[in-house]
Amino acid sequence: MMLAAIFACSPGAIRLAFASSAKPSIYEAILEEQGRAAPEISTEEMKAILSKGSAVVFDARPKNEYAIAHIPGSINLDERRMGRFTQTYADRTAAMVVYSNGPFCDLARTVADDLARLGYSKVSRYQLGLPLWRLLGNAAETSLQGFREIFRAGNAVIVDARPRAEYAAGTVPTAQSILAGEARSAIQDRRLRYLDPNTRIVVFANSAREARGVAEEISRSAYPNSSYFGGTYQELKREKFFSERAPSPYFLDGLTR
Repeated sequence: MMLAAIFACSPGAIRLAFASSAKPSIYEAILEEQGRAAPEISTEEMKAILSKGSAVVFDARPKNEYAIAHIPGSINLDERRMGRFTQTYADRTAAMVVYSNGPFCDLARTVADDLARLGYSKVSRYQLGLPLWRLLGNAAETSLQGFREIFRAGNAVIVDARPRAEYAAGTVPTAQSILAGEARSAIQDRRLRYLDPNTRIVVFANSAREARGVAEEISRSAYPNSSYFGGTYQELKREKFFSERAPSPYFLDGLTR
């Protein structure tokens, strides 16, 4: 399993621990690290925090990485913002969570320790980070800046999750049409078949909610490196970094709705 391989590759004495001993689940896993100022939280705890809004969640990675993909609801906190942090977040008792780029990335540890030294008393770490968040089937969000960079680089599969008629009338060049409930069939036909499992996929729609639903389906079905644009298609069009065009007959052939 890919998850086991990620943990096994570390030369350090880091082990998995579980919040519950009755029926341990990978969603409850944390790294069993000793001597850290900020405690860890599991994926399940992270999802609950995001759902309830019970803590401010910070992404400690550089802003360009954050733009391309981040945990939905998180705020970018690269080193250039740390100087103004105490002015923006004056309450030293506010609950905070920091994550970065995976189990063995030191950014989350470093930033969490820095916050503790500044007097923040309720700082936790989601040390599994964005890679494990995605690997466990959770959605990542792409910002407008990130979508623009991905489109210009041409290094991702772009998915249009809007109704088929809207797709046929005009879309982002090269975008594939995949609707809610179609991820598994798309993996079997030419839309997503034969792709490398690590292929980057970005989904957009008429709302972030619709795009997120399709991105999660794709992520859980085969391609964990999937994300969704956190805005609307109209927002993408207004930026004018692409020329809308109707998909070719090849793209439309075989689509049912």
